[in-house]
Amino acid sequence: MSATYPGLIWDGDSNTRDSDNAPRRSPDWQDWARLVAEVAAVQRSNQGYDPDNALNSLGTLASVTGLTVVERGNAAVHKTILTLDEVEVTMTDGTTPATDAMFGTLALYTFPAGHIVVLGAHEVFPLAGIEAETGSGTGLSDTADLEVGVGTTARANGTNFTLQTAEDNIVPGQAGIDLTAKTSDAIESSQLAAALFFDGSASAAVANLNAVTLDDADAGTVADVLKVSGTITLLWTVQGDD
Repeated sequence: MSATYPGLIWDGDSNTRDSDNAPRRSPDWQDWARLVAEVAAVQRSNQGYDPDNALNSLGTLASVTGLTVVERGNAAVHKTILTLDEVEVTMTDGTTPATDAMFGTLALYTFPAGHIVVLGAHEVFPLAGIEAETGSGTGLSDTADLEVGVGTTARANGTNFTLQTAEDNIVPGQAGIDLTAKTSDAIESSQLAAALFFDGSASAAVANLNAVTLDDADAGTVADVLKVSGTITLLWTVQGDD
C-alpha cells in the first residue's frame, strides 16, 4: 500500500478500517501498511520530495567525486546543502594569458524545470579548503589570488579577470581568495544579497561552481586542478512551469 503526497490530514482510515465507524480493535497488517506509507510520505515531504508532482520535487545532483547533498524543507521551499570534499575543478589558462583569466567550471546541481526563485544562497570554504594541485607557477601560482562563486552560466574564456553576471548570480564570487603554499589561507564565505528569479522552463537551470584567477601573474599556461572543499547552501522554490 502506498500513500500519495500529503494533501489532507490522514484520519486513520485504511483498506479495512473506517476510523469514524469501526469498533476499536487491534491494528491488522493493512492498518500497519497504511501507517508506514503515511509516515514515509511525510518524511519524503520533509525532504522536498513529491512523487505526484514534479514541481514539488528535488533537483538532480551532478555525478562528481567528493560531492554529496542533503535536502531539507517541503514542497514549497527547499534547502539544498551541497558538501564538497576535495572536488576537483580543472583550471585552463585563457586564450590570451595577459588579458584572459585562467578559469574553471563544474556543474553541481540541476534544478527542476520551471520558474525558479532562489531565496537565499551561501558558500563557505574552510581554512585550506581550496588548494592548487600542481601550483609552482606552471599551472596556478602557489600564491594565486582567486574568485570562486556559483552561477547559472558556466564560466568560459573571457577577456577579464573576474566572474561575470550569471557566472556568480546564485552565490556572488568571493574575490581575493589567497593561496599560501598552494592552499587558501583563511575561511572564505559569500552570500546572496537579494532573491534571484530565473526562467528554467525551457531548459532546467544548473548551479555551476565557477573560478577565475584575478591577474595574469596568478597562473602559468599549463592547466591545473583546483581542489575545493566546503559547503554551498541553496534555499529555493519553483513558482510554476510553462
